[in-house]
Amino acid sequence: MSSSDVNLTSNMRSNLLLLQNTQKQVSSIQNKLATGNKVNSALDGPNAFFAAKSLTTRAADLTSLKSQMGQAISTIQAGDKGISAIDKLIDQAKGLTTSAYSSLGNDAASIATRKSLAQQFNAIKDQIDKVAGDSGYAGKNLLSGNGLTLDTTASSRSSVNSIAGLSASRVTNVVSSDTYSVSVSGTGAISGNLEDIAGAEGKRGVSSLKVSGKLSNTSGNFSDISIEMRGAQGKERTVVVTEGSESRTFKFFDNSQSASASTGTAGKEGTAQVSSVEIGGAIEEGDTFTATVNGQSFSYTAQASDLSASGTDLSPEARRQKIAEGLQAAVAGGIDTSRFTIGTATADATKGTSSFTITSNVTTGTGVSFNVGATTTNAESKSVSVSFSSGTTVSFSVDRADLNSLGTAANGKSTIEKSVDIEISATNLNGVTTSRSAGNARGSSKLTDGENSLSFDSGTVRVSVNSATIMAAASAQSSANLTTVQRSDANTENDLNVQLNESNTNNIGVASINVKTDGQGLRIDYAQNDFLDRADIDKAAASLDAAKSTLRSASQSLSTNLNIIQNRESFTSDFSNVLVDGGNKLTQADQNEEGANLLLLQTRQQLGTISLSLANQSQQSILRLF
Repeated sequence: MSSSDVNLTSNMRSNLLLLQNTQKQVSSIQNKLATGNKVNSALDGPNAFFAAKSLTTRAADLTSLKSQMGQAISTIQAGDKGISAIDKLIDQAKGLTTSAYSSLGNDAASIATRKSLAQQFNAIKDQIDKVAGDSGYAGKNLLSGNGLTLDTTASSRSSVNSIAGLSASRVTNVVSSDTYSVSVSGTGAISGNLEDIAGAEGKRGVSSLKVSGKLSNTSGNFSDISIEMRGAQGKERTVVVTEGSESRTFKFFDNSQSASASTGTAGKEGTAQVSSVEIGGAIEEGDTFTATVNGQSFSYTAQASDLSASGTDLSPEARRQKIAEGLQAAVAGGIDTSRFTIGTATADATKGTSSFTITSNVTTGTGVSFNVGATTTNAESKSVSVSFSSGTTVSFSVDRADLNSLGTAANGKSTIEKSVDIEISATNLNGVTTSRSAGNARGSSKLTDGENSLSFDSGTVRVSVNSATIMAAASAQSSANLTTVQRSDANTENDLNVQLNESNTNNIGVASINVKTDGQGLRIDYAQNDFLDRADIDKAAASLDAAKSTLRSASQSLSTNLNIIQNRESFTSDFSNVLVDGGNKLTQADQNEEGANLLLLQTRQQLGTISLSLANQSQQSILRLF
């Protein structure tokens, strides 16, 4: 020990050590008060530190899972909102079918109403698919189903579309793969609905009404026939016969034709009498013209050939000339040619008449003069036959007496449903056949222009029919196969998997549900045949009822999974708090207790300082010796 070393007394050293220990304790307590933890590192208490670390780490893992659960809840809620919207759309579509049932008449207005309702139904169906497609959240759509799709092959569609009169072939609402043999048959024979014919005869005053013919290969149609009567008793009557875009108009019983006789040169001794018969006015088939010479009558009735040539109506002038020629021939053929000379019929454009002369061959004696007269009567009945480009022929007779008895009540329009022996049928692999025939009554699977639907358990075959050319396919007995196959495999890409604990030993899977309208989902098909038949409306209504049931099941499944995940989210939140609280108990300091300890240590410091000062005073007493 050198002389420069400072040696403390034992009392001073003891007091100094006490102060140093107290300061360490003060520093430790001040650190606890500053951090709030009694264990801040493994050095402060390894057992408590690592135990707390384990608890807080687990709590952090659960908190992370809680966020995932929250996102899963939002995904399920998005799906549930979509189902609610789809449910309302189905209710709306159900209302359309109810309206269709209330408009089941076969009149044009009812048919048009049902077609409009069918179009609205199709719009709602498309909207259901759009709502389902828009119900995704964060890349998951629980309403998009399992991804399985089926559709027709392009080659089979092309094969069916190659049949004359068929196009736009397809299969909708495909439930399972199948093959359908689509064929066209029939003779094309045309007829009219017997009940409609009887109604038209009774109301319009026509008789022997007949609809006949054979459908044209190039311009056929399935249009109804309409017969419209116009006019009044004692006045001109008009009949308009219409099929599709073609109309034919016939006028009769107009009372405007005329026949008159006059003498141009009076007969006298040495002078021959010259008289003439004159034809005027509008002439219709069946009008009868009579010339009388000295009480001998000669008649001619207007024929169809007098009114038209090569399908074209003759002018009024040409008609009058034809009648004059006909009556002239009748007189010339029956009169005594030694007594009379009959002149050639000629037309007078100025007067608008046609006439011929009768000249006496006697110029002496009592026979030098003769009596001549002319009369005309309207046809009491008239036969009408009209042909349309479709191949349809409509024929009937009109009777003056029948029309007069009906009066103005005969005026109006009667529609005759046309029947055509043409049928389209489809047969699937199970041997089930569905068909539509243009020979059926409307409301009983009647084949029409445009899209026609043939329903099967495996899907709905749809083809667009062109009546103008379908006869060619029927004559050839054409057929082709329409095949449906699986287009895409089922997948789970939209299924939702939710982890419920930190070790992933507990999780829940939420399977996506197909609530689109296809055959793998709700099975709501497009309106069939524009709701022409009750059966078409029945199918739509039944599909909506089944879709409602599927939606309820889907909603219940989502609700169950939602409740489970919400409960687990709540549990995870509470349990995470328990873990954090447990970890805090191991590491957090009691602020009140540590504050009291700090106060005690500060007091101890002061006492230690005083004690050290007292010990130091014993050293200072040496100074008094000097």
